[in-house]
Amino acid sequence: MGSRTRRDFLKLCATSTPALILASQNSVHASANNLSRTPALIDRFIDPLPFPKRLRPHSTHGGKAEYRVQMLESSKRFHSQLPPTRFWGFEGQYPGPTFDVVAGQPITVKWENRLPRRHLFAVDPHIHGAMPPIPTVRTVPHLHGSRTPSESDGLPEKWFAPGESARYFYPNEQQAATLWYHDHAVGITRLNVYAGLSGFFLLRDDRETRLNLPAGEYEIPLLLQDRTLDDRGQLVYCPAFEDGTIAPPGVWAPEFFGDLPIVNGAIYPFLAVEPRPYRLRVLNGSNSRFFNLYLNLAKSPTDIPALVSFHQIGTDGGFLPSPVSLTTLLLGPAERADLVVDFSAFNGKTLTLSNNAAAPYPGWNLMHHHAPLPELMQFRVTRPLSITGRAHSIPQSIALPGLDPGTAVTIRDFVLTEQMDAQGRSRGVRINAKGYDDPVTEQVTLGSSEKWRFINMTDDAHPMHLHLVQFRIVERQGFDATSRAGAVRLTGNPRPPQPNEAGWKDTAVVYPGEVLTILVKFEGYAGRYVFHCHMLEHEDNDMMRPYEIIA
Repeated sequence: MGSRTRRDFLKLCATSTPALILASQNSVHASANNLSRTPALIDRFIDPLPFPKRLRPHSTHGGKAEYRVQMLESSKRFHSQLPPTRFWGFEGQYPGPTFDVVAGQPITVKWENRLPRRHLFAVDPHIHGAMPPIPTVRTVPHLHGSRTPSESDGLPEKWFAPGESARYFYPNEQQAATLWYHDHAVGITRLNVYAGLSGFFLLRDDRETRLNLPAGEYEIPLLLQDRTLDDRGQLVYCPAFEDGTIAPPGVWAPEFFGDLPIVNGAIYPFLAVEPRPYRLRVLNGSNSRFFNLYLNLAKSPTDIPALVSFHQIGTDGGFLPSPVSLTTLLLGPAERADLVVDFSAFNGKTLTLSNNAAAPYPGWNLMHHHAPLPELMQFRVTRPLSITGRAHSIPQSIALPGLDPGTAVTIRDFVLTEQMDAQGRSRGVRINAKGYDDPVTEQVTLGSSEKWRFINMTDDAHPMHLHLVQFRIVERQGFDATSRAGAVRLTGNPRPPQPNEAGWKDTAVVYPGEVLTILVKFEGYAGRYVFHCHMLEHEDNDMMRPYEIIA
C-alpha cells in the first residue's frame, strides 16, 4: 500500500467507522495517560536553565589534544518536582559535555562504553542490525557535520559493546560551526539517543572571533528535545503508528512524540538575561519532532501571539552570507541554527520560546495528532545590565566559498517511499526501495560535485543528512502525484532555498510531494560513509544507505 493509498485508507476509516475510531483514540489517550502523568503534576518555568559543562582534554600527545569520554548510566532531576530519572550520558551528563575546539587544531577522542549490559528500553530484535546474537547494548559515537576520515566517522555497524572502546581522530579542518555528537549504533540509534547520548561540539575559527559576537555567558547552547516520563519520573520510550496507536514495548513504530519539552536536560526551564544581545546555538535533538519556533511576549499560549524578531546568522555548516531577520524558525530533527536575539528593548519582560509545529510534521493525519508542545522555556529580562560587558554586533556580510551548480558531473535521484502492511501501518521507509544492508549503489569521485535529488513520495517531511560533507540547497519543486519511481514528472516552478537556508547544510528537509535538489562537493576523504533520514525511527528501519567516495 503506497503512501497516497495509506492516506485514502485512513480517510475512509474516518468516514466509515467513526465509533470504532473514537474508541481507538480513547484507548490511545488512556494508554498515554497511564504512561505519563507528570504534565499535570509539575509547575512550569520554576527551574533555571542548565548549561552543559565544557569538556577538557585528558592529555596532549604529539601536539594534539586527547580527550577521554565515557558513556555511563546516571540519574538526575529533569524537574525539581520530580524524582531523579535514570539516563545514559556521555560522562554521565545530560546533555553530554560540550567540546569547544578551534579549527585547524586536530584532536583525538577515546570513546569508552561503560554502560550496563541491559538496555534502558526494550529492543526490537526484528530490526536490521539488532537481531540476536548481537548484544542489545552497543554504541558508536558520530560527530554530526564533521569532515572526518571514514574510520572515525561513527559508521552504524562499527559499534562496540560495554567494556570496549574506540579512538577517533577529528581533524577540525572546516569553518566554524555548531556541530553535535550522538550515538549512531545500527538498529538502536533511536533508543540510545533517547536515553541521553548526545551533546554539542562547537568549532571556532579566527573569523568567528573577529565578528564581535556575544560570547562567554552571553552565548547560550540550547538542545531541544521531547520526552515522556512515567508517574515515577522515569523515561518511557513509546513510539506510535500513523493512527496514533502506541506500539507494544519492543516493537518498532515510525514516530515518537514526547509530551514534555526538554531543554538542556530540564523540563520547562527559564533563563534570566540582561537587556542586551545574546547568541543562541539552537539544536533540534528530537527523535521525530519538528519545531517551528518563535519568541512570544503574550502571557499565555492561548492569547494572540506577540512575536519578537531575531536574526539567524548561521546554520548547520557555519555562517550565512548575511544575517536573516525572522519571527519564526523551522528546525527538523538534527538541524541547527545560530541566532542573535537582542533583549535590549524588553527590560522587565518575559519572552516564551514557543512552538506551533504539528506532530507528525507537516500534519497530514486527519485522525490523530500527537500532543503539541506550545511552550518550551522562558527568557526573563530581569538581570541588570553588566557595566563590564562589552558591546556586540551582528555581522552584515560574510564571504562564503562558492559552489557552481554547473560543476556537477552527474545527477542522482533518491526516491523516498514507505512500505505498508495490510492494516495500513508502516513497515519502514526506504530510499530507492533499498535497505541499509543492500549493496552500495552510489560511488562518487573525491573532489567531484554532484546534484542529489530527494523525491518524497511519503506523507511526512524528512530531514535528509549526509555524512562527511556540507552541501548547498539548490531548489525545491513539486511533482505529479501520479508519478512512479523512475518516471517523476516535475510540476510548477522551482523554488530557491529560504534566505536562512542559503549557507552550508548537512541536513535539509524534503517536504511531501516535493523534490529537494542539493549540490554536494565530495571533499575531504575517500572511504565509506552513509546518508539517511534523521528522524531516528526512520533511520533505524531502514531509511539509510551507504555510499563510497573513490580517490
